[in-house]
Amino acid sequence: MSASEIIAELPRLTPAELTLIKNKVEEVLENRGSSPGDDFLLRVAGTAEGLPPDLAVNHDHYLYGRPRRGEI
Repeated sequence: MSASEIIAELPRLTPAELTLIKNKVEEVLENRGSSPGDDFLLRVAGTAEGLPPDLAVNHDHYLYGRPRRGEI
């Protein structure tokens, strides 16, 4: 069922059914933020050790051997 089909059905539901749906949607949204991968980059940012200090600027140099773009 598509989102538009679900939305079209909402007016036909009882207040109790709408409350159940509201609670389920809130539960899904709460759990969504905690799923693995959603904030993976935020959790690992700054945790790598032993990397060159200019890696962010010169990643093409380190990956592909291109000339350096700048120094820190």
